[in-house]
Order: sequence, then structure tokens, then C-alpha cells
Amino acid sequence: MLQKIIKIFILLIISVLLVLMIVYGVSNSDFKNLKKYNEEDYGINNIRDKMQNPSKRKQEFAKERFYTNRVTVKSSTMANLGDFTVNIAGDKKLILNISLKYKEKNKNAWISTGAAKNEILAKGDVLRDAVIHTFSNSNSARVTNHRMKKELVKNINTYLSEGEIEEVYFNRFLIQ
Repeated sequence: MLQKIIKIFILLIISVLLVLMIVYGVSNSDFKNLKKYNEEDYGINNIRDKMQNPSKRKQEFAKERFYTNRVTVKSSTMANLGDFTVNIAGDKKLILNISLKYKEKNKNAWISTGAAKNEILAKGDVLRDAVIHTFSNSNSARVTNHRMKKELVKNINTYLSEGEIEEVYFNRFLIQ
């Protein structure tokens, strides 16, 4: 008799725990964000229109993800040299995106003239070439060390007269 009561009690506890787990799962689920089935006609013409005329959001996303070699100035102190794919020693490929922190060389100027910004935009191809030249013929161990960043700053600064590079930042850095 006692064993039968214990079995019933254990089954009751297991049942209560199971019910509590179900209640907890339902209460923490996000049923509010479920969307009703859309009964819109997805015929071939509608699909073709969506493929030929992508949304603005998709176009902006594609622009961000697209490989670019365009030099852009993001602010009064930051510029982006774009994406690079450079062959390095040992039949490896380095894929990177570089941003530069720069400043005007004329430290006595109270107001920034924007000369450094204009110079970086005007000499973008030369600066990109300096980056490629710095990284080419480097082995992967040398590429990843801190001295390479200093060498990169030094090489880029040789081409600038109005501005000066303070720091180099890698937004993407991949050795394959």
C-alpha cells in the first residue's frame, strides 16, 4: 500500500513539473511577433519585379558589403582607404580594410582648413599603393606584428605634406 502511494506521489510530482515547464515555456515564448500568413499572389511576374527592383534596404546593404577601392573621409580625423587583397610571401593572400586616423600638420592653426582631408582624397591611389607595397613580400608572421603598423604609418606619411597619419586601424584582417 505504501509503495502504491509513493508511486502515485512521484507521478503527481512529475506531472506537476511537466505542467510547470510547459507553462513556463509558453509564458516566455514570443507569440506576439508571429505574423499571419500572407496570402499575396507570388506569381512569376511578382517575383520577377522583386528581383529586378530590390528594396532600398537591400541596395544599401549590398553597397556596404561590396568590395570597394574608393578612399573616403568619414570625419575630420578618420579616413578609410577601402578594401585590399594583397599577395604575401608563402603563397598566401591578405584581405584587409584599413582606416586611418589623421591630423593636420599645421599644429598652430586654430581652425582646421581641411587641407589634410583634401590631400588624402586627392592622393588616395598613391596611399593605397603605399599600403600594397608595404604588405607585399611580407610573411604572415611579420604582417601581424605591431612593427608592421608603424612601418605602414611611416610609408603613408612620406606621401603626405598637409596631413599626418597618427594611427592605422584594420577593420578587416584575414590571411588565407
